[in-house]
Amino acid sequence: MVNTSLKIFLVVIFILSLQACADVKVPTAEYALTHPLSTKTMVVPGTSKGEVLEKWGEPSDIIDEGYDDRGIKKEAWIYEAWFPNTPIDFRHLSRRKKIYFTGDFVTGHEDIEDEKPL
Repeated sequence: MVNTSLKIFLVVIFILSLQACADVKVPTAEYALTHPLSTKTMVVPGTSKGEVLEKWGEPSDIIDEGYDDRGIKKEAWIYEAWFPNTPIDFRHLSRRKKIYFTGDFVTGHEDIEDEKPL
């Protein structure tokens, strides 16, 4: 037979685990369809070049952006969209991406808007 203190301990653990779930925000259906695994969760400042290569593969283009004020090399990696008309943002599936590096680490990223004809 399980003693009383063990039962109390298990109940407390259960209650604490439920409280941790209270802060979870469920995304809207529209957000879930357009951002199932958003770039913001995949590539964030501080991600290494090796991690980006592992997750996304080789970039389509690498742009030399000179050096920062401390002499560290800066560059931007361009990833072309695989399926530009798909409404899902997953890596570079539907949008062209530009990932900025200073040295070996990501310092920022953005979607590249296609140029509209005049």
